[in-house]
Amino acid sequence: MKWIGTGLLGFTTLGCLVFGGMKVIGAEQMLQNMANLHYGEGFTRLLGLLEVVLGISIWFSKYRLPSLVILFGIFSGAIGSHLGHGDVLPSIAPASLFFVMTLVLFFLHPRTQFGISES
Repeated sequence: MKWIGTGLLGFTTLGCLVFGGMKVIGAEQMLQNMANLHYGEGFTRLLGLLEVVLGISIWFSKYRLPSLVILFGIFSGAIGSHLGHGDVLPSIAPASLFFVMTLVLFFLHPRTQFGISES
């Protein structure tokens, strides 16, 4: 079970670093997608920075639960934004995947110790 949790942490962090990083650096495709959802560039970059920071913080047991709850909210909002604008399945698939992974990590957390523990 520990390896599953660690693998999910790693994949979630990787996704947060890639997708959040694309927002932070202002990747044209990401800015265009967010503009189509009526989000400005400043909000997009701030959201990306938050995703990057939270993606790293889930490795520290002290910050894991609050970080997962916030990420869960971000991914829920992403799904809602896409569905609200009539987007099709391929555009909501990444957010849906990370939504499920944060939910699984949230329920795994009390029963397993994975990541970096603070003593």
